[in-house]
Amino acid sequence: MANLIERFSLMSVLTSLVGCGITGPAHDEPLPDVAAVVDMGFTSFEPDVVRIHAGQTVEWRNTAFITHSVSSDSTKAKSPNDASIPEGARPLNSGDLLGGDIYLQTFMVPGTYKYFCTHYEDDGMVGTVIVDPAPRTLLK
Repeated sequence: MANLIERFSLMSVLTSLVGCGITGPAHDEPLPDVAAVVDMGFTSFEPDVVRIHAGQTVEWRNTAFITHSVSSDSTKAKSPNDASIPEGARPLNSGDLLGGDIYLQTFMVPGTYKYFCTHYEDDGMVGTVIVDPAPRTLLK
């Protein structure tokens, strides 16, 4: 009887986990044209700093079992140092990302974007995207 209860408990836990982020696009290969990938752990972005060129895309992947977000909206930040965008850019705002979800953002305006998770900013879940100008193409 104890063995049957243990099996049922294990199946219940596994079933719960399947619905909480161990499946979904965040666990697939990154999309083909993505220049940088940022994983969202329990209370961190990894890596916390990425560098790309204007016109390139960053993919955030919520590989945790908890809800996260990506925001550079200073009106939502608890600390003013956690959010900033270059002049002429629009704030990042992923909304809530459940476990297994991804968020894509293409950056057109060069500069430094500081962002945070609205749920775990107090735990230091902040990151930075540095966007360099698009490289010049060589004329033949």
